[in-house]
Amino acid sequence: MNTHHPVPSDASAFSLIVRQADVLAQSRIIPRAYQGKPFDITAAGLAGQSFGWDIMTSMRNYHVIEGTATLRPEAMLGLVRRAGHSVSIETVSRGDERVAIAKGRRADNGDEHTAEFSTEDAMKAGLLNKNNWKNYRDAMLTWRAVSALCRILYPDVVLGAGYVPEELGVEVSPTGDIVEDDPFATRMVSPGEAKRALLAACDGDKAKAILLWGDRGSEAITESDLEALLAEAITEEAEVVAVSDETPALEQSSNDTVETSRPARAKLGSAMTLVEEEVV
Repeated sequence: MNTHHPVPSDASAFSLIVRQADVLAQSRIIPRAYQGKPFDITAAGLAGQSFGWDIMTSMRNYHVIEGTATLRPEAMLGLVRRAGHSVSIETVSRGDERVAIAKGRRADNGDEHTAEFSTEDAMKAGLLNKNNWKNYRDAMLTWRAVSALCRILYPDVVLGAGYVPEELGVEVSPTGDIVEDDPFATRMVSPGEAKRALLAACDGDKAKAILLWGDRGSEAITESDLEALLAEAITEEAEVVAVSDETPALEQSSNDTVETSRPARAKLGSAMTLVEEEVV
């Protein structure tokens, strides 16, 4: 049975993908890995054509992680069954272990294979302490067994994309989707990172930094609260400079005031850059 979906030779098909990629790259409802990256979207769209997918389906199911092509496990399983092959899955207990068993049979020549993935395998791979493995153990075991089966028995179906994203070290959901940061979530900064940024904003003046930090103790602080704290530190310094300036206040124009504030804004930006580097 032919499982390939050749890329159309018509150049207009490529042009269409390129135009779609230019538009979709500006969207915020596509996977974050593709946002602002029209070239990556184009590549995903071309790769997806081999599986018979449109560009939106390709972005949902196809990811290249550190140079390795991966497929969502549900998509991998769907491709195999669409090609007419058989896959059965079960999760069983063996003593203290849980084991996912994926059995497959090819429709064209009757070849069979069984792949297993157990909690012992997960432990050896250092997976069991991850939150998704703690909370959704059986689902995670299942997708590992399915990908192992597809690589051995159905390589002509997965076309070199026989790994699921989780096998390449990214965090995934119970359905195997890549977990993306919530762009609306409140970002927290650790106390150590926040204090270093505050000290930098105070030009190394520890007494001033301690005074501004107040009774916050060793609790994490939101990024917006830290930004306000840094602005306060820099504003106080700017006020001191203004008071000590020998130029009479009445002789300063509004433009002078704007110019005076630029170094303060630059220092605030530097302090926030420090925080971002620490967080990353």
